[in-house]
Amino acid sequence: MAVISFDCPNCGAKLQPDDSKRRARCQYCGANFDLPRTTAVAPQSVPASGGAGGALLAGVAAMVVLGATVSYFMISAPAPSMPVAQALVPGAPTKPIDAPTVPVPTVPAPTKTDPMRNEADFMWDDVGGPPIVVTIDGAEYVLGRLRVRPDDQLHIGAFAADGGASRYRVGPFGSYGEAYRATHFAVVGERLLVTDFRGKLKVFELASGKPVQDISLTDRADRFCLVEGTDEKPRLYLAQVDQREFLVDATAPALKEEKLPRVCEAQQRFGSRGGDPALATSERLRRAPKVEGFEATGVHVDGDLAVARGVKSPGTAYPMAVGFDPASRQVRWKNPVPVVDLASVRERDNEQDILVGGRYFATYGEGPEHWHLAAFDAKTGDRLWDDKLRSIFAVDWLGGIEATANHVYLVRMSSVEVYDAATGALKATIGAESYDG
Repeated sequence: MAVISFDCPNCGAKLQPDDSKRRARCQYCGANFDLPRTTAVAPQSVPASGGAGGALLAGVAAMVVLGATVSYFMISAPAPSMPVAQALVPGAPTKPIDAPTVPVPTVPAPTKTDPMRNEADFMWDDVGGPPIVVTIDGAEYVLGRLRVRPDDQLHIGAFAADGGASRYRVGPFGSYGEAYRATHFAVVGERLLVTDFRGKLKVFELASGKPVQDISLTDRADRFCLVEGTDEKPRLYLAQVDQREFLVDATAPALKEEKLPRVCEAQQRFGSRGGDPALATSERLRRAPKVEGFEATGVHVDGDLAVARGVKSPGTAYPMAVGFDPASRQVRWKNPVPVVDLASVRERDNEQDILVGGRYFATYGEGPEHWHLAAFDAKTGDRLWDDKLRSIFAVDWLGGIEATANHVYLVRMSSVEVYDAATGALKATIGAESYDG
C-alpha cells in the first residue's frame, strides 16, 4: 500500500500519519490532529473478456477515487494561519480536542489566566521595539506596539505588570502593512508620543491615554532616539525619512531642529531578536576584563556592578557570564549560564539578558525547542533561580527583554511574559502567540 503525505494545516509542514493510531503529530509546530478513517473499497470483478484492459480500467477508477478523496481532504484543511487547527477529517463540524472555551467579556481579554490558553485579540509586535516599563499611580505598567485583530491594525497599549490587565489602548495608527515602518512610540515624563504613517506626531497623556496634541511632520518618521543619562533629563530625538532631525519637547509639545547625537547610531541598529546592540559596541567590549577561556559579546554596567555576557572560547561556545568591578576591571566571578547538561545547550543563544537592581537576568536555549530564564546575584555570581520556560511551539524565538527590581518582561513570539524578579514565577502573559508575529 502506498504512503500518502499530507500537509500540516497549522504550519504547512509535511505529515507522515500513522493510520493505526488515528492521530498525527507535526514534528515542526507540535500540533496534534485526527486522521481520516480509511474507507475500504470493495474489489471489482473484472469481466473475463476485459483481460489486461479491464484490469487497467479498474486501476484507473481506483486512483480517481483516491485522488478525489485526497483533493477533498486538502481543500477542506484549515488555512495555516488559523490559531486552532480543526480535525483533518472533513464532514460535520465537531468540537476539537482540548479546544479552548472563549469567554465573551465586555472588553477584549488582554491576558490568559491559564498559561496554556490565550484568547487575546492582539499580538505583541516586537518589530516596534522592546517593551517600555513605566510607573503609573505607583504601579508598574508595560507599554508596547500591538497588532489588533481582525484587521491587523496597529495600536499602542499599556498593561499592568501584576496580572496583565489592560489600562488603555491608543490608535489605530493604520494597518500593519501600511504603517509598520512609520509607527514608533516613546515615553518622556508624563507623555506618550506616537508617530503614524500619515506624517503625524501624536502626543497623549501617559496615565490615561487621552490625546493632547497632533504635530504635522514634513515626512514619515524613521525612528525615535531616547538619550538618558544619570545626571541629566532624558532627551528625545526624532528622525524623519526625509533626513530631517529634531529634538522633541514633550511638555510643550514642540519640535526643534537638531542633529541626533552619536549615541543614537547604536539604537538605529536595534534588532529585537539579536539583543541590544548598544551592549556590543567596541567601546563597551573594551570595558570587559580579559578572562581565560571566555569571549565577551556584550557588557552591562549598573553603578558599581558590571557583568560581561559571553561564551566559552576556544571550544564549544556555550553561554557564560563574568561579573567584575567596572572601575578596576577586577573579576568577581565567572559562571556558565546554563544549569543543565552543557552538551544540550544551544551555542551563543544568550543575546537576551539584562542587569537591573543588583540582579543579572539571562536566557539560554536547551535542546531544539526549550528556553530558560535564569537570575544571578550580580555581585557574587550566586544563582538565584533558573526557570525552564513552557514550550509555545516546537520552534519559537525571543524578541526582547526588560526588567525592573520587581519584574522581568520577556517577549516570546507575539506575546510578552511577565515574571517575578525575586522568584521567577510567571505572573502574566500579554498577547496571543502566533507564527505571524
